Amino acid sequence: MRISKVILVACGLLVGLYLLVMLTLSQSLHAFNRDNSNVNLQQLDQRDVIRLDNHWANWLLHYDIVKDEQNTYAVLSKAGFQLNAVSLNHIFSNVILFSNVPLLLLGGFAIGTPFYITRRQQKKLDASLEVVNNETNKLLAAFNITPPNVEQQNTISKLSLALIELNKQIHDQQHKNFISQHQDKLTGLIDRHAYLHHLQSQLEQAQVLKKRQALLFIDLDGFKQVNDSFGHSFGDEVLIQVAQRLTTVIRNRKLNHLAASLGLELNLSRLGGDEFSIFIENLNDDNLAIEVAQNVLQEIEGDFVLGNKLIKIGASIGIAVYPDSAANPNTLLQMADVAMYRAKTDGRGIYRVYSPEMGNKMRRYHYLLEEMRLAMASHSFSLSFQPIVNVNDFSIDYFECLVRWHHPIEGSIPPAEFIPIAEDSNLILELGNWILLEACRQMAAWYNAGMNKVRISVNISGVQLSHIPLYDWVMDTINKVGLPAKALLLEITETCFIEASEKVIADLEKLRESGVLIAIDDFGTGFSSLSTLANLPVDVIKIDKLFIDQANINPKYEKILNSISDLGKTLDLKIVAEGVETAPQFELVKKLGIDCIQGYLISRPETSKDVGSKMISQNINYIAMTGTGVYAPQADKAAPIVQIKAG
Repeated sequence: MRISKVILVACGLLVGLYLLVMLTLSQSLHAFNRDNSNVNLQQLDQRDVIRLDNHWANWLLHYDIVKDEQNTYAVLSKAGFQLNAVSLNHIFSNVILFSNVPLLLLGGFAIGTPFYITRRQQKKLDASLEVVNNETNKLLAAFNITPPNVEQQNTISKLSLALIELNKQIHDQQHKNFISQHQDKLTGLIDRHAYLHHLQSQLEQAQVLKKRQALLFIDLDGFKQVNDSFGHSFGDEVLIQVAQRLTTVIRNRKLNHLAASLGLELNLSRLGGDEFSIFIENLNDDNLAIEVAQNVLQEIEGDFVLGNKLIKIGASIGIAVYPDSAANPNTLLQMADVAMYRAKTDGRGIYRVYSPEMGNKMRRYHYLLEEMRLAMASHSFSLSFQPIVNVNDFSIDYFECLVRWHHPIEGSIPPAEFIPIAEDSNLILELGNWILLEACRQMAAWYNAGMNKVRISVNISGVQLSHIPLYDWVMDTINKVGLPAKALLLEITETCFIEASEKVIADLEKLRESGVLIAIDDFGTGFSSLSTLANLPVDVIKIDKLFIDQANINPKYEKILNSISDLGKTLDLKIVAEGVETAPQFELVKKLGIDCIQGYLISRPETSKDVGSKMISQNINYIAMTGTGVYAPQADKAAPIVQIKAG
């Protein structure tokens, strides 16, 4: 195509040049002949010359061309046999100088020069386009794009098609990136950031339209145990299935809000970890949020099938209502979180609707959490020790170590208030390290003072079991302070035993083999199966205070205590009754054959200084003989009915 254009232009220029030269020469010769100008005209006899019909000059001149023996002439005029002629040499050497040919050539040069320059620029442009085309082809190859084939494509059309395809690819990639930035990779739900953005727009509309809306904060119960027991791949699959079930709930309830441009559901989000949230845009009926929460609980409580395993989990749900609970997205989400936390503390597997009282509790929670961090840094915690004694002679079996916190402004803060906060925030890990170290250090001092038949008991929380390599942690601590393993007892609540992983059970077995005793604390409150009790690494059962308080009131509780005592004898387990505060309670547990008691009847928790003063300084000889001491019932409560048997 390019070559044909060049040929066509060249031919056009040649034809034009031919016509102009011919016209110029003809007009010039005619003028010279007419005006008798100074032209070298010659008189020729027609009979002495030969006419040339095929001479090249015929192409340029409209005159006859003749030839004699010397020259070739152009005949300007004829009179009989006389010819007025001029030689062709004279024409091209002289006549043409006085014609328009120089001007013609100058014009041709003027026209040809821009054409030449344009051609050179076109060549450079074509070369540049070729480079761009090659680079574009590389981009197409990198994105695996094949542009459509079009017949007789030139470089420009190729580039145009390539850019169109690249633009589509870039647009698709931008769309994918946008979705990726706002979508949870595992479940495919929108993330917290996109969810809060959606809530902001919805609450603004609700404010204008005076609508009520609601938000559900969903936290899975028992999910951590799934990860610990089966691995994170199983946990991820559970989260995927939970997302699918929640999607079913909002679809069935017609709570959808699909973003058409993104293809994402905006009223359902995975906030992170095992936390999800559902937003209800139109709360026409206050019961709607509760009904949705009940649907969610029902869906999640169903079995999760993972390979050949059936897994059961639950959920705790908090509900916050706009505008009653909060007026902005972050606060609304926070209030729903507060309500969810209340649902967990009230028993799990339930829902709670936010109330201002919960907000006060949450503010108290954060206040105490910050104060606990300061207390840890300033070593403001202390330990107290409560004896557990044998019911027959009141000899000390072990001391339970209890942590105490004396706040500089509020005074004594009970463990029942700050320990759950420490566990929920994982501060229990740091606090628990300090408790175990200080308790073992104190027991090492008492052990070296002669109480080598007494143990120290330390409570271990479920958070510690999940985060700490139990065997290594305990053995490193007792080796650091020089305490024999036989002088330590670990108390673990019944619920923690139920949820313990195989790794934890194995560590407990190793500790028992080393000499450490293991106790089930608060026995009877966790609903564990008695058939599994024989397989647990347990040496001591501590009966929860609830049974002791009710035993003299409700005969059924007395029968339960009797069954537990018989169970202990059958399994060769030591039974300890917690919370024995009165003489009738003492008489009952003694009658039932329970081994040891703990409670205010014997002693309140005391400081190490008080224990040392009472035990070592007053009973040094008895301790030297027996390796233990005696804690008799307090005189004002039990002296009339209890006879102390020492030795």
